[in-house]
Amino acid sequence: MMRAIPWQTGEICGPDSAKAITKAAQIERDIKKAKKPVLVIGSEALTQKHRKGTMVDYAIEFSKAAKIPIIATGNAIKAFLEKGFDEVSRMGAMELAFYLQDPEWTGPKGNGPFDLILVYGIPYYMQWTLLSAVMNFGDHMTAITLGRHYQPHAKWSFPNMKENRWHDELDEILKMVGGGK
Repeated sequence: MMRAIPWQTGEICGPDSAKAITKAAQIERDIKKAKKPVLVIGSEALTQKHRKGTMVDYAIEFSKAAKIPIIATGNAIKAFLEKGFDEVSRMGAMELAFYLQDPEWTGPKGNGPFDLILVYGIPYYMQWTLLSAVMNFGDHMTAITLGRHYQPHAKWSFPNMKENRWHDELDEILKMVGGGK
């Protein structure tokens, strides 16, 4: 089997790198096993489309279906609040990277400590840094990226894939947690 290649090829992390998600079912066990998951959404979710909405709409539906809190980075918080969704906290991505390394950190609303982080919409180079911190110093948690470009520092990441296929896989993940009906 061919190894996935980082979207920005300078982002090589060493001997351990993310397993490629080729089917949504591959990550089902990690999502269902998690006791305290968190969804981290960045500002790119505001402009990235998903079906008839944006990735913010997808994140809200995912959060409600899976009962997972959201931490918004950058200016993403505004979009969630404008849509009337208040089960969201705001934190800077690099600040979050620091806190996620602490196995006793209980999160901005005291919902933690988190054991699974699902990430989408943070600019690639910042997401790579956040995931590097989690991979190297946050061994108490699993990291899964939901973007369509391969991130080597997660446990699971989609390989670089075409947008239509990526949307199909996101829909499968949503169904897996009880949404998208």
